[in-house]
Amino acid sequence: MAPRESESFRRSKIQLYSRLKLKNIFPGEWESIYTGDGIEFMGIKPFEPGDDLRDLDLCALVRSGEEEIIERVSGRQLRVFIWADLSGSLQKSKEALFPARREIRDMAIGILAFSSWNAYSPVGLCAFDREIRKFFPAKPGESYCQEMLDWVLDREYAGPVGADIPKAIGFLMERVLPQSLVFFISDFQDPFFGDDFFDLIRPAADKFDFIPVVIRDPLEKNISLARSAILSVGGDEGDDHRTLYLTPRRLREIQEASGRHLAHLERNFRRAGVSHVVLDSASSDDCYDALSGLFQTRRRAPL
Repeated sequence: MAPRESESFRRSKIQLYSRLKLKNIFPGEWESIYTGDGIEFMGIKPFEPGDDLRDLDLCALVRSGEEEIIERVSGRQLRVFIWADLSGSLQKSKEALFPARREIRDMAIGILAFSSWNAYSPVGLCAFDREIRKFFPAKPGESYCQEMLDWVLDREYAGPVGADIPKAIGFLMERVLPQSLVFFISDFQDPFFGDDFFDLIRPAADKFDFIPVVIRDPLEKNISLARSAILSVGGDEGDDHRTLYLTPRRLREIQEASGRHLAHLERNFRRAGVSHVVLDSASSDDCYDALSGLFQTRRRAPL
């Protein structure tokens, strides 16, 4: 990477981290599928020097100007793990048909990591394609979140490569404690997800609070094409390069196929009894809204 490009990338990462540190998808008192998880509200006390600023009651501060601290009683400390798909269809490439997928995935990783930090929960990361490329055990701390996200963002394009989903699930079953909160981030384009995959994810759904996060490019949803275009498209999951003549009609067919695949995924998720999230925008606000929306349904009391 050229020095000018490297400096620009460094500045963009700093700006990204500054935004993500303000995000927390676990607001207030939320409930996991396991009794006793989460952070219990205990009371309010005046702010004193040395108090953690993350505990400030922002609503009271805006309403009355009073600086008050929210006190919580922590139950069993919840561990959060992020299982991130690094296969070809989620790599950054000039020849990718759906280039936004990697950016959306990385945004989701950042929001989940810093949300865990804000919620006082240790967080870990597993990055995989055909192999387990990197495993970060669950640990607390802002600098640890930055270390994990740095590793993901600094990773260069490694060429078209598929994902070994059974290996990734098997590693999850071996390395993560029961009742952990696990976000499985993927575009779910691997052939394993083309058929009935209920038996593949059911063990993880039984052992963990397992949440699939489905990554979709905005192009797969509702973007229209004004005129035809000829594209040189790289193979995503180990396929060869090919030339694609993309017409408005062909784009609609791709979008319809993507919609059918999403419906297929959702049927299997329901059978396994797991909640899922669909992310189809690279906006940090849109990703935050989608992820926090899941936990809004688990909230028991507002701050």
